[in-house]
Amino acid sequence: MPSVQHCKIPRTGRSCKWEEWQWECCDVTLALWAQRHTKMALLKDHLDRPGYGSLDDNGAAVGPSGMQPETACLSFHNVSYIVNKKLGPCKKQRKVVLNDVSGVLPSGLNAIMGPTGSGKTTLLDILAGRRSLKTIQGAVLVNGVQQPPNFRLVSGYVVQDDVIMGTLTVRENLNFSAALRLPSSMSYRERKQRVEKVILELGLTACADTKIGTEFLRGVSGGERKRTNIGMELIIEPQLLKSLTRSNNRIVVMSIHQPRYSIYKLFDTITLLSQGSTVYHGPAEFKAVQYFTRAGFHCDQHENAADFFLDVISQCEHSTLTTGVAAATFDAEKTEIGKSIDLVDVYEQSEERRETAEQLSSIVRHSRDKRGHHGPIPAYATTFLWQLLVVTHRSGVDLLRNPATSLFQLLSRIILALLVGTIYYQLDDSKLGFQNRIGAFFFIITSNAFVNMSAVDLFIKQRAIFLHENASGYYRVSSFFIAKVVTDLIAARIIPLIVYCTIAYFMIGLEVEVKTFFIFLLTVCLASIASSSIAFAVSAGTSVTAIATMSIGLIYVMSMLFGGFLIALESLPEWLQWLKYASFFRYGTEALSINEMKDKLFGNCTGPLYDNRTCNFLSVCYNGTQELQTLGFEASTTWLWYDQIALGSMSLIILSIGYVVLRIVARQK
Repeated sequence: MPSVQHCKIPRTGRSCKWEEWQWECCDVTLALWAQRHTKMALLKDHLDRPGYGSLDDNGAAVGPSGMQPETACLSFHNVSYIVNKKLGPCKKQRKVVLNDVSGVLPSGLNAIMGPTGSGKTTLLDILAGRRSLKTIQGAVLVNGVQQPPNFRLVSGYVVQDDVIMGTLTVRENLNFSAALRLPSSMSYRERKQRVEKVILELGLTACADTKIGTEFLRGVSGGERKRTNIGMELIIEPQLLKSLTRSNNRIVVMSIHQPRYSIYKLFDTITLLSQGSTVYHGPAEFKAVQYFTRAGFHCDQHENAADFFLDVISQCEHSTLTTGVAAATFDAEKTEIGKSIDLVDVYEQSEERRETAEQLSSIVRHSRDKRGHHGPIPAYATTFLWQLLVVTHRSGVDLLRNPATSLFQLLSRIILALLVGTIYYQLDDSKLGFQNRIGAFFFIITSNAFVNMSAVDLFIKQRAIFLHENASGYYRVSSFFIAKVVTDLIAARIIPLIVYCTIAYFMIGLEVEVKTFFIFLLTVCLASIASSSIAFAVSAGTSVTAIATMSIGLIYVMSMLFGGFLIALESLPEWLQWLKYASFFRYGTEALSINEMKDKLFGNCTGPLYDNRTCNFLSVCYNGTQELQTLGFEASTTWLWYDQIALGSMSLIILSIGYVVLRIVARQK
């Protein structure tokens, strides 16, 4: 199976040579399909498996049917893509994005062109295996073999917008790609050599140890950033492609809107799309112009052919919108006055369409497997544990080099601890001391919960990076999810909480016992993790920070309301009382209260309780267990651990929901 490269290049404002344009134009989007195996022995072993071509003793390509030699070829057959467009809450409309498009893309530079909304990007995504097969009609063949499942795992794709970790250096980003995308059989030294080779080829030596840059950190230039983005895909060298093509050229398919002539003349073939349909597919240079000339459209001698094609297609589309028919009348500069042309119909009846149909039929006839793919199914290059380790390391480095958030978390916890410690400083064992302890515990749970709303940025901020890297086969969704959650919980939640609890515990004057202190710390951490889990789950399901923040705040308020502190739960209707079991505020406050005040005496319990001479009570002694029961708490050691288990279970359930949501998001994208 060959390796294929894709690139999507918006129109640039300057001229450049092919080598310069290939790497330095900062608005290039390049995706390459590259087999992981780079050694000839591994290539031959891989290609000799059923469903693929093979290599002879001289390294030449042999097709599935024994034809020799075979040129690498990517073909798409009657591809249609239809989506349901929502027009309202209960109304949908079917929209045809691609309508029965077909073509053959041989070795060389192949361009997909067309006006905005013509389906260029959609076709490119389908060829790269980045759209769900359930929504695609037709087939994509690579050397006559059906595109395998999970084809994205052995492909690379550089999107138009740079999606790269800004706090890492150029070399560290390339090392990250090499650690996850190269086979585990490669040694560390070989991976390092591969990274250095890419750095040298892309001219990144001078900035190799410079950070990419973020909104808070100045980094490399735009061109260097783009080349780093491309280099992360070039880590997997497509040596297989070089063995399968006759001239050692790569199959390059680019989606481009309106290129200059200096770029257009590099194209070997072009595919012109109009509203999802093909209006031309064939050689790019002179034959395309001759094709439109035969159709009645005349291109001036010094006019850019690409501009000419798009002008013709755009006017046809405008005529379709205004008249409702797929025909247009052009002035004398483009065609004969009064002549109407249906570009799609002209192409269907053209000699170019018949030649393409014959090539497609030949590919299908010589295909070893016409029904499905029986070759090796692509898989991740590395194991789950290795992915987890690498992604966790990168997340840790990102936190250390972006300390503003982590330091603010620590600073805010210190301020809150000093605040609660000052308000409830050295509580006594009076009746008021009992009530103030309950208030302090509720404040501790509440303040830490709302501070954890900052966790909403966990998946939103790096959403684009995750979607790109997951689609490119860097790592599994589970590896990314666990790594991000664990790193955030340890660095931004648990460590600041240890400082918070240490300050608040001793300033309030709670029981000076080792066991009691660590149970207090465990309870606060579990309650904080439960509140953070809600933020994680909401963050995984939305890309808008404002919506996520409002949703989390609403959940927190509902949980606080049914925690049993603001209102007696017994006074609520029975159909609402069950909500107390979903309140982490209740579990946290109850556990802290039991830990501190079970079997503890409050009031004046040292002197006589009753004066026989005056018949008056001198003092009142309160039992903490009984007072807790009056508040609706189950004041027993067993219930203390039940609360801990409930907080832990709630965290696991909510995190599981967040993981499922993230998988759905990754699959839809």
